[in-house]
Amino acid sequence: MKKKTYVLAVVLAALSLSACAPASESGEQATADMEESAQQDTTEAPETEEDTQDSEEAGSSQAEASDEKLNEIYAAVKEAYGERYIPSMELDSEMLENIYGISRDWYEACIAEGPMISAHVETFMGFKAVSGHEEDIAAALYDYRDQQLTDGMQYPMNLPKLEASQVLEEDGYVFFVMLGSADTEAEEQGEEAALESAKANNQIGVDVIEGFFAE
Repeated sequence: MKKKTYVLAVVLAALSLSACAPASESGEQATADMEESAQQDTTEAPETEEDTQDSEEAGSSQAEASDEKLNEIYAAVKEAYGERYIPSMELDSEMLENIYGISRDWYEACIAEGPMISAHVETFMGFKAVSGHEEDIAAALYDYRDQQLTDGMQYPMNLPKLEASQVLEEDGYVFFVMLGSADTEAEEQGEEAALESAKANNQIGVDVIEGFFAE
């Protein structure tokens, strides 16, 4: 990846020279030599399989918690959505505290994923709470949800997802589910239909989670 960046820099430098310097045979030759060198570097260092995986691995996060039940719930939620499971960026403890207000002292284990692209909002969070901190985590998640709804007009297409999102407290675990989206047909029918469709699709994940705690 570093070599690609270097190649791009070389090409840009060559273009800059050709655009800003007076036209001359020697200048044109220098530009041609630089571009040819850049092409040779690209040929000599083809994209590796690892590079390809880095750029295309958007939906293949392998998040894992130290809590077995949490891992099982996460896997089941992902399976329920299949290709429609959008979150692919793991949210670490620092992000959870700085962005969501969730202290590392409040949970024993967690799996938290958000979208790679800021225009999306699909998020899954699951926490095995430290005893007595379930309500702290839930309150922070509710605050985050409310703030997102307040700021939601930046991306109006995400409002149905935001309104359909849910915070769940289940026997020492806390979850935030904002998954799925309104079906295209529902969106074409208007805001109300889009919201109902988003709620139905988000409920898929909620039902999976609640199934693990059903008596």
